[in-house]
Amino acid sequence: MKSQTDYSDSEDKICATKNHSIKNSKWRIIKNLLVISVGVLLLFIAFDGLTMLQSTMNREEGIGVASQAILYTCYCICALLLPKYVIKKLGSKITLVLSMFMYIPYIASNFYPQWGLVIPTAICIGLGAPLLWASQEVYLNHISIMYADIIYENKKKYSVINSNSKANSSNSQNMKNSQNQSLPCDSINVSLFNKEDGVILQHKYETSKCCSISPKIRPNSEGASSTNLDDYQYLNVMNLIHNNYRAEDIELDSIDYKGKESCFHENKHCCNIKNERRPSSILYDRRKIRIVESITARFFGIHGMVYLSCHIWSNFMTYYVLKSEVSDYHVNHTNCMCGADYCNTDSACFEQNIEEPSDRIRYILTGACVCIGIISTILIYFFLDTLETEKEEIPFSVNILMATYKLAKRNESILLIPFSFYTGMVQGFYIGDFTKSFIGCAWGTYNVGLVTVCYGTLCGMSASIAGLLVKQVGRIPVLFFATVVNIAASIFLLYWKPSAEEPVLFFVAAGLWGLFVGTVWSQLRAFYGVIFKEDEEAAFAAFHTWYSLGFVLSFAYSNHFCTSVKIYILMVICTLGFFGYVIVEVLQWRKKHAINRPK
Repeated sequence: MKSQTDYSDSEDKICATKNHSIKNSKWRIIKNLLVISVGVLLLFIAFDGLTMLQSTMNREEGIGVASQAILYTCYCICALLLPKYVIKKLGSKITLVLSMFMYIPYIASNFYPQWGLVIPTAICIGLGAPLLWASQEVYLNHISIMYADIIYENKKKYSVINSNSKANSSNSQNMKNSQNQSLPCDSINVSLFNKEDGVILQHKYETSKCCSISPKIRPNSEGASSTNLDDYQYLNVMNLIHNNYRAEDIELDSIDYKGKESCFHENKHCCNIKNERRPSSILYDRRKIRIVESITARFFGIHGMVYLSCHIWSNFMTYYVLKSEVSDYHVNHTNCMCGADYCNTDSACFEQNIEEPSDRIRYILTGACVCIGIISTILIYFFLDTLETEKEEIPFSVNILMATYKLAKRNESILLIPFSFYTGMVQGFYIGDFTKSFIGCAWGTYNVGLVTVCYGTLCGMSASIAGLLVKQVGRIPVLFFATVVNIAASIFLLYWKPSAEEPVLFFVAAGLWGLFVGTVWSQLRAFYGVIFKEDEEAAFAAFHTWYSLGFVLSFAYSNHFCTSVKIYILMVICTLGFFGYVIVEVLQWRKKHAINRPK
């Protein structure tokens, strides 16, 4: 028979092994988070650097803007039909690698921007982009939950260990004195046991009658503790149905032992337990929900920060490459109608300040982008771990293809459409209008990259900080602040008269725009992952459908309205989108409290 000391030594070894395994798992999850973030960053350094120049570098016959409109139109169609089926069939990692590879032909088409080359490759990206975003968001959601599970189990284990150490000394004597006492329980019998120590507790869980808690010690477990029930708790419920008993084994997160000691008082053989229909594990469920939401927000925030920093590195690259052939570049300020007053591409300032790069510069820039895109794909393929349960053998069916459409009809999804739509519109406005109406018109095309570095910096910083702030103050205050900043920035753009003599204001405007984009881009996607966890592939596909439609609309009416009209449209949709989001948060709050409310 093993002594108590032997049990303690073996438990210490087991705990040490578990802790080492947990640390390895945590570091492996963090490694995968960094790999997927850096891989996507490299891809979009290559893609974004050329995208920001499509309205200027490839402006002949409007091929640059037209390719972007076609790209996002195909994006919408594909996002509705393909992501759920493809991700379940191939797994998120393989889907991600294939979709990243589909970006490279479009990047390479900038060597020779002809209609027959640019448009087919734009369609190729339109098919691959929703798969890329949906697959990486599914992957992020999974590793967020895995990491949250580790944190939750650690907290639960430490809380059990602390409570056990306090209760062991007081309960061991009571166990010995009452080990032969047992009273029957009717209808429902709860049996808790520890496989290592051999302790069995029989506990009447729910009844209006008397109940008993009768400890029994197995022969091989002298001095076993009644409270050491951390990893091996089961609920054995015996239902009396027409004089027949049915056993059900249900694993519990925790059991409330309040009132247990009163059953061991002298001459007392029963105790009354409050009528509760659900165990105290609900408290742990609430804690776990908070941990999952916090970790998901943090992981999406880190990913958003790294991804959105592509605006910094890509525009630094394009700025210095394009600037290398510029000498004595001057801006004409005569009769300039820039900013909110800019109405069409015939602006004298715009035509004066724009200049297409030479073939040599085009080849250098495009070649660098192609190489970076290939490196990003190789990085993901060789260094990102495959999730063990991410593939499913599912038949091709119309129902799978229509999963995103069906989810889009849910009330929560409908209410989130305006905010998701606006997330695309606000970025489309920056790419297609702010770079042209404000920077290109008033300060020159070669400064687009430099100003956009500030935009990208604020995008990345706000995405990261938002993930931390959500943990401290909640999601609604963070997104409310971002919305107020965006409305204020829109009002500023309406009244600001951009001039090359005040270059600081270009950076201020771009930074305010980037602050909103980074915050909403990271936290709205995380919110989709939380509320649509049961159908996450379709949920992320739905988000990117509305997001891409926002891009399409921005590019579609870019040449048909004055910039001031576009800004007013943005302000209206932003306000509607935020109110729709708040309604969804309220619905989720009511749903949680309805579940946790005692019956």
